[in-house]
This record gives sequence, structure tokens and C-alpha cells, in this order.
Amino acid sequence: MKHLLMMGDQGYIVMLRIPFCLAVLMSGLLMGCIHSPRAEFVDVASPLHSAQIAVVTADEETVRLRISGPNELVFLAMVEPEVIGDGLYLFPHYITKPTVSEHVDVPVVELDLPAKWRDRIYWVEAESVPRWYQVFKRRVQTIERRRLELPHGKLTTLGG
Repeated sequence: MKHLLMMGDQGYIVMLRIPFCLAVLMSGLLMGCIHSPRAEFVDVASPLHSAQIAVVTADEETVRLRISGPNELVFLAMVEPEVIGDGLYLFPHYITKPTVSEHVDVPVVELDLPAKWRDRIYWVEAESVPRWYQVFKRRVQTIERRRLELPHGKLTTLGG
């Protein structure tokens, strides 16, 4: 009888270890999905998915963009700026209902802008990251970017 009780205790201990081992395994897999992937850039020369974008002015507070031509429909909700490396990347967020807007102001006052960032302003055409279940795929964030240039011979401030 004593031998049967010991087997029961060992079975109970084994049953407790199985969920613990599964939890450790799942957390290990999820940690691979949660860490931020390394950025890899692909330069594109012309718009792939978006309208024509041009920088009108840029200073330490705001980047003003001109979207397409006047009175054209724009499906842009907002533009989120982010500093990656030594460049300023503008990530568009689109909506399904179009608006008529020629200019968009992007606030950059809260960003820690690198030196000479005005020479490295990029519009993000597309980005992709491997799905959570693609465990064996390299964790790389692919960013298709298009370089935007400030107009030549004009001041780069909004005020004048």
C-alpha cells in the first residue's frame, strides 16, 4: 500500500511539471516574437502605394508636407514620425474615407533629432515583419523607404 501511495505522489509531481515545462516553452517562443526586430531598408525611387509627397519646410518643431496636387483625394489619417538611426522616418496611417488636404504638418518637437536630419527624411512606402508563428524566419523589419528632399533655395523654417 505504501508503494502505491509513493507512485501516486510521483505521478502528481510529474503532472505539475508538465504545465510548468509548457509554460517555459511558450514563454521562450513568445520572447522571440516580442523583441524588436532589426531594421533592413529597401530604397524605392517612386511612389509604390502612396501619393506624391514633397517636403515644403522643416524645422526643429514641424515638418510640413505637400500631398499630391491641389484638390486631390487623400486617404491619409496621420503621419507618425520616428527617428531610426540617423534619419527621420515618416510612417503614414491611412483611412478608408478620403479627405481633401494639400498640406500635412508633422510635429517633430518631441523627437531627439540627429545632426543633419534634414538631409535624411524618408517616407515609408511599406513595412513588413515576420508573423508571430514564423518562428524559424529571421526577425527583420523590412522598411521600403523613399527619400524626401527639401526644396532648394528656400528657407527651411515655417516662419519665413
